[in-house]
Amino acid sequence: MTGVPGGIGKSIPIDKEHPLSKSDPELKQILHQLSSQIQRAYIRASSIADSAPTFEPVSYATQVVAGTNYYVKLKVTQHGLNGQNCGGGKDDGKEYCHVKIFYQAWTKTTELTGISVRMTKDDPFEYDMPAP
Repeated sequence: MTGVPGGIGKSIPIDKEHPLSKSDPELKQILHQLSSQIQRAYIRASSIADSAPTFEPVSYATQVVAGTNYYVKLKVTQHGLNGQNCGGGKDDGKEYCHVKIFYQAWTKTTELTGISVRMTKDDPFEYDMPAP
């Protein structure tokens, strides 16, 4: 985990060369734990009724606070209720969202604290995100 207290650390890519299971296995577990909450928050924030989006983490950064804030960029794939790819987003049918997760290991606190939707692949992380 890197970062200056109060500042957001450098964005770390998540790909075949840098899988989340090696770079931050704790974050991998946190994303799995919060997956349904992230999906509900995304649907609410996007005002999409007929969707079952899936998410793929593409990068993350950390901020050291009284615990850790994780800023995670997720590639979103829209699926209709019948499972078909709906497209309609950016980047050839894909769009991105950013989530902010507060994690405090010693109290076992894990909270989705922010979500920004309709982001692009190149949008930087922001300190303040709308509440989920």
